[in-house]
Amino acid sequence: MRQGFTSYKDGTLEDLLTEMQAELSTLPKQEAKVVQFILLNVDSLSFETGRSIAEKAGVSEVTVGRALRRFGCDSVKAFKILLQRRYSVAGGMVSARGELSPLWQGKLDAEQAALKSIYEQRESAAFEVAKTRLSTASEVYVTGFQTVRGLAEDAARRLSLARSGVRYLSAHDGMTAEWINDPTPAKTCLLLVDVVPYSKESETLAAMAREQGRGVVVVADEYCHWAAEQAHAVIYAPSSTGLFLESTVGLNAALALLVDAVASEDQASSANRLKDWKNRSRRLKIF
Repeated sequence: MRQGFTSYKDGTLEDLLTEMQAELSTLPKQEAKVVQFILLNVDSLSFETGRSIAEKAGVSEVTVGRALRRFGCDSVKAFKILLQRRYSVAGGMVSARGELSPLWQGKLDAEQAALKSIYEQRESAAFEVAKTRLSTASEVYVTGFQTVRGLAEDAARRLSLARSGVRYLSAHDGMTAEWINDPTPAKTCLLLVDVVPYSKESETLAAMAREQGRGVVVVADEYCHWAAEQAHAVIYAPSSTGLFLESTVGLNAALALLVDAVASEDQASSANRLKDWKNRSRRLKIF
C-alpha cells in the first residue's frame, strides 16, 4: 500500500489498519502515537479532524499528516473516504435462525483468533526465553498498572503456586523498596503486564530492571511499541476484537500458559506446592 491509494484503488481500511499494526513497533515515536490512536479509535474517527487527532495523540498536526502519508494515505480526508466505505453497509444483530449475526460472529471470531495467537506463541523462541527466565530466577516480581493491575496480582498468586519466591511489586505503594541493596539482581526477573493506555511507569520500570541486570518479561497487547526494546521476551496478546474496551482474553491466556510452563519445569515440586496449599486452605476453612 506504500504506493498510495490513488494507484491502489482496491485498498481497504482493513488493509491500512493491518499494515499500521504490523509496522507500529518500527515507527518513530511521535508517528507511533498517531498510529496507535488511529488503531484504538477506528470506530469514532469519522468525528475527528487532523487537529483533533493531533491534540488527542499529543503530537503536532504535521506529524498526523506525515504518519498517514507513510502508509500511502494523502490526507485525513482520504482516510475518511476509507471509513465511509467500511461503514456503508450495516448488518442486523440477530439472524432469523437464531444464529449469531455477522456482527457478533465477527467479534467471536476475533476473540478466538486472539486465543489462537497466544497458543501459537507457546511454541515460539520468545516464550521459551520467558519460561526459562521465570523458572530459574531466584525471585520473580510481577506488576501491572491501571486496568490490568488485577490481572497482574492474580498472575502473581497463581505463579506462587507453581514456584517459590514470587511477589507482586507495587511501584506506587512501595516505590521499589524491594530492590534496595539487592545483592543479586541478575538472578531475579520482572514479569510486567501492560495494555493501552500504557502506564508511564511501565516502560520506566522495565528500563530500571534492565539497568540493574534483572530479567524482564512483558505480556502486552499487540499495540505495545516499547516492550521489544526493554524486554528479554515479549508475549503479544491481541486485544482489538470490537468490544467496548480492549479484550483481556489474550492476556489471561498468555499468563495462564506462562504459569503452566513454569510448573512443568519441575512437576514434582509444583505438585507438592499445590498439595500443601490445598491442605492449608482446608485448615483455614476457606473452601
